[in-house]
Amino acid sequence: MEFNKTVTNPILVGILEVLKEEDSPEHRKLFLDELSEAKLMLPADIMPPPEIDADGRMHLAQGCRVGFPQLKAPDGKQFYLAFTDQMEMKKWKNEDSVPFFAVKLEDYAGMLFGQDSNGNASPANGFVINPFGNNIVVPKELVAIVMAKKYPNGGGMPS
Repeated sequence: MEFNKTVTNPILVGILEVLKEEDSPEHRKLFLDELSEAKLMLPADIMPPPEIDADGRMHLAQGCRVGFPQLKAPDGKQFYLAFTDQMEMKKWKNEDSVPFFAVKLEDYAGMLFGQDSNGNASPANGFVINPFGNNIVVPKELVAIVMAKKYPNGGGMPS
């Protein structure tokens, strides 16, 4: 995870458009291959809020608490947010000072299958890419399958 590192994913965005037009096994494979290498923007709730220096960069305070907002679907399922770029994230919150982390699929897997400091499992059922644009839901089960294929000897996670 990298704090406030802006990313762009033009190939992933293009694949999402193609996948929405024609959902085929070939397009799904292209999507999963690109997703497994992409970095996405994950917004964060940080307490105390990050300090902004003279250059406009955010800095985290020692010992700050970090949480990640989730969307709740009409059926009650919760999903972490994932944005392909700054433009998509601004559809959610049109602010320049939204703290976020650049994360990979492995980071989402850790959040989905790990436990919090109290030993509680995540209530999230996956994550949604570009929830206010050309979106796609990535369910927890699909994350598990991709991780198992990517790390066949590591229980689905990097060692």
